[in-house]
Amino acid sequence: MRKKRRGDLKLIRKGSDAFVSDIKGFNGCKKNTRILFLLEHAIYKAMGGSELQAYYLCREFKKGAYEIHYAFNSNINLQINDDKIFYHFLHDHRSLFCWFNVFSLMELLKQINPDIIYQRCRFAYTGIAAYYAKKNSIKMIYNVASDNDCRKNKIPINKAFIPNIINEYTERYGIKNANIIIAQTYHQQKLLKQNFNRDSIVIPNGHPVPLPPFKKTNPAIIAWIANIKQLKQPEIFIKLAEKCQDLNAQFIYGGRPANGEYQNMLIRETKKLDNLNYLGEIPFAKTNELLSKASIFVNTSTYEGFPNPYIQAWMRETPVVGLNVDPDDILKRYEIGFHSGNFAQLVKDIRYLVENEDVRKKMGKRAREYAVEHHDIERIGKRYLEVFEELVKK
Repeated sequence: MRKKRRGDLKLIRKGSDAFVSDIKGFNGCKKNTRILFLLEHAIYKAMGGSELQAYYLCREFKKGAYEIHYAFNSNINLQINDDKIFYHFLHDHRSLFCWFNVFSLMELLKQINPDIIYQRCRFAYTGIAAYYAKKNSIKMIYNVASDNDCRKNKIPINKAFIPNIINEYTERYGIKNANIIIAQTYHQQKLLKQNFNRDSIVIPNGHPVPLPPFKKTNPAIIAWIANIKQLKQPEIFIKLAEKCQDLNAQFIYGGRPANGEYQNMLIRETKKLDNLNYLGEIPFAKTNELLSKASIFVNTSTYEGFPNPYIQAWMRETPVVGLNVDPDDILKRYEIGFHSGNFAQLVKDIRYLVENEDVRKKMGKRAREYAVEHHDIERIGKRYLEVFEELVKK
């Protein structure tokens, strides 16, 4: 039998463990399905692909008869003005030590008593949520955030060996015991089957559809947007700009800066080139403005899931050139960009598109058509709701 639903949530403090936001007057409608979004972060604290997609899904779910909760790590009791969604905060121990929150998270889950736990991006909460759901007859959905989420990772023998092994096997437990797994691509679906023998449902990322027109600049803008991390390889974009100094194009990149010498090196190399600008961290609305003006978007990451900027660019008639990442061969199959595969070809692909405006514009038009058909958040939201509602009936 289901446990009796609880009324008001009270502020919980357990030393340095965690705290849950006080929700005055909380007494959720019992006839509504109660959904908990469980992530490490939210867009109000840190912007990433998982946080953005969770934000969009929450907005879609708010349109229906659902009681929405969102729990994430934050050492600050953030003031979030978002009607119809209840936010809860757990202590932020950094990704490696999120499992420190096991008891606080269990208490929070007990208080909310959700019908469905939606957990996105693989980390310790994946396993903790799956364990709680299994013990309390609650449904749990795990949503893959990158290709790496679909693999069994080797544990390096170093100072972080113990927390790494705890995380890895907690995460594997979650993948094994989730009621439903949602993948972003068919490639991820294949990896999950190969590595975990788990079936999954493929639902791509969704975005709001912007209205045209999209005015491209002259000279052409070649854009790169991501948080500055070594796996994103912004140094390759800098090298690309260096190799294309003779082109009538401006190379612009932006994202939350890294710490230490790596960031300093990037800034030093950027200052050497007249055709390259670094914008620093860009507010989300500004990234869409940049992609509306850009003629080409470039991705240099070593791996991804389904990059949100690909969809943002396509929606705005901007073809994408990926060094390594072409989810489900979409760039190739729909002819909406190039998958270069190596640096020499990346340079050739960029030069070709800059020098052939007609080809670039046709690619951009096809990209827009593809994105509207396959990534409209209203359609994607309905697909998620179908999965959620079917799961609750079981």
